[in-house]
Amino acid sequence: MKPCLPDPPSGYRYLDFLGGPSRLVHEDTCRGCFMNLAERELPDILAPVYDDGVITVRQDAEWAVPGFMVVGVRPHIGALDEMELPLVERLGRVTHFVRRAMRERLGLAAVQMYQEEKLDRPHFHMWMLPLWPDTMAAHGINPRIYESNIARYLTLFALDSHEKEIRRCADEVRDFLTEVPELGADTRA
Repeated sequence: MKPCLPDPPSGYRYLDFLGGPSRLVHEDTCRGCFMNLAERELPDILAPVYDDGVITVRQDAEWAVPGFMVVGVRPHIGALDEMELPLVERLGRVTHFVRRAMRERLGLAAVQMYQEEKLDRPHFHMWMLPLWPDTMAAHGINPRIYESNIARYLTLFALDSHEKEIRRCADEVRDFLTEVPELGADTRA
């Protein structure tokens, strides 16, 4: 459990990170840019499983769902339509192989993908949320978007009890991506 932090000073906010302390940042700082600039200061559990210098794939920064991969871009680009087409095509290729890794290495039959365009501090990223069948069944989680209680699903995983599985999933995805010649990028931790 994280300690209760004082209210941030005016013009600032906290960013929370899985396995690490909250960071006080200027209110205009987006999470994606902060993570790119302060990458060496982030908890090692958030090390990219894939990084080609522009596109990164890593465990979600806040939620302890094992295998919850986030595909993001290093440049501060807010939305898919703001990218040059070659980058969009590369994102599609990377996302394709991440999903294959999730199916073939993690045994995931279902993954929900979300691409959120924030109005405030947008930075393109795509969530690839694994739907772990045993957890969903045990807690009555309905993944259908219009009936979803997926927000509750996110809270069912805690770092202290899932850290080993988070690391295993990251290693499996990293190892899979390393073997994909079409990607040819740095996937070392």
